[in-house]
Amino acid sequence: MAPEVFVLLSGGLSFGVPLVLAIRELRNLKRSDGGGWRPDSTPPSPKPRPTAGSGKPLPDCLIPKPVPASLRELETV
Repeated sequence: MAPEVFVLLSGGLSFGVPLVLAIRELRNLKRSDGGGWRPDSTPPSPKPRPTAGSGKPLPDCLIPKPVPASLRELETV
């Protein structure tokens, strides 16, 4: 097989097939009546961000507690 033919076939297989699949997917995304793209569904309105000091307090298990230095042990190397 000539090197030029090999390069053309390899490039067609590497780039042609994914390109054909991408074009097919883009055509499937269009409406069936041919008019533009499908509209996005209306996104839910975002919840307002809480201001400082508002909301419920954190549970006790989520508040970090300091570990006393005497409980820490160094590993032997």
